[in-house]
Amino acid sequence: MKRILLLICCVGLLTGCGDEEMDVVKLDYISEHWNVKEMNSGRMDTKSETWASDLLDACTGELIEEIEEEVTIFNSFELHRKAIDVPHSSKFVMYLKGKENYTVCYDNTSDQMRAGKIDAFPSFVNTEKGVDIVKSPTIRIGTEEELKSLEQKDHGHFFDKPIRLLEETMLHVTPALHGKIDFTIGDRQGLFPLNHLDPYNAQMREVAIALGYDEKSREAYFFYERTDGSTSVLPLVVWREGYGHEPIQLEDLQVERVLSADTLEPGIETPLYKFSFIQNGKRVNEDVRLTYMRGQFASKDSIQDVIESNSPALSGPFVFVHKKPLNGATDFQYPFVLRAEENDISDLMNAIDDAIPVKRAGDVTDYSRLTIVDGWGGQEFQLSFKERSQKIDVYLTDPLRDQTFKLSSKRAERFLDLFPEVKES
Repeated sequence: MKRILLLICCVGLLTGCGDEEMDVVKLDYISEHWNVKEMNSGRMDTKSETWASDLLDACTGELIEEIEEEVTIFNSFELHRKAIDVPHSSKFVMYLKGKENYTVCYDNTSDQMRAGKIDAFPSFVNTEKGVDIVKSPTIRIGTEEELKSLEQKDHGHFFDKPIRLLEETMLHVTPALHGKIDFTIGDRQGLFPLNHLDPYNAQMREVAIALGYDEKSREAYFFYERTDGSTSVLPLVVWREGYGHEPIQLEDLQVERVLSADTLEPGIETPLYKFSFIQNGKRVNEDVRLTYMRGQFASKDSIQDVIESNSPALSGPFVFVHKKPLNGATDFQYPFVLRAEENDISDLMNAIDDAIPVKRAGDVTDYSRLTIVDGWGGQEFQLSFKERSQKIDVYLTDPLRDQTFKLSSKRAERFLDLFPEVKES
């Protein structure tokens, strides 16, 4: 009986019948597809590619909606796909520490920021240097000397002639981790320079803000200076239903600072200025207030809503047949890269899923690679063929597993119909 069983096993090995079924598609992070940039230093080198897997994996586990403590932000990283033009092509990752370790991420698939806890930081995160972030924005009054210093800076790239800065309008604001600062003039909603707060911009520490006024146009402006010395000038705008935010005219504007708080507490209106100006021939007064609203990070449900609202064309997977690696060194245009049409993706994925493991591959031609991209993950195969009298066999070899798969005759025929350029090569 043992000899019979041994003979059966040997025959199975010779014929290939002994191959076990296995999943053909096994997506993973492909570091070679990504450029990684450390945002604080601007450094981007070959070594940083090896960080891509950790960065792509960030914020993919259990999510948290709030970080309710003061934290220190360490490194921030930006990832961009080198060649492939798909929705999941850029991602920002930040590493933070309070009592626990956190990651915060956002990407080009939605406007939602995600956060999660992690046990430990990756080895490439430098925890010796960081920026402490306050729990709620702090605010303090600037001096007249600081106002004069800001006024004397060259703003010629914004205006042909200097705009007069208004006395008693100088402020210093230290942004919080996440949220927004609402700005109201009377009952009108305006935009404050720090309207939107996020972890990356919170690293700028304290910023200086002052009001300028153009008597000719009767328009006011926010002058805004970062700690690195760079400046911006933003028009003072208010919301107009049906028109969006637009500048307003304030005739003979006079401003009195009434700020008495040193922290913008969540949900509490904080008086900032009193505006006095001429309206319909009469002088009117309006209170100007700031209100900090603490932000929430994305939840699992809110992310699912975005996914369901996206069209299939944005969700993937995507399939590419190409001549050279998609690592940025090749032209991502036809005929170097063939991209499957959206309507054909289902057929292609079924063909790949149904492929069976075999012992040998075929012959490699010009189109020697097939890549699947789905979300942040992907998989690369070597593509090869064996021409017979009536058909062409199609093989996919996964180099990481050293395993070759063969498409069925029907699936191979469909594959070649979708990519006729392959037969010509």
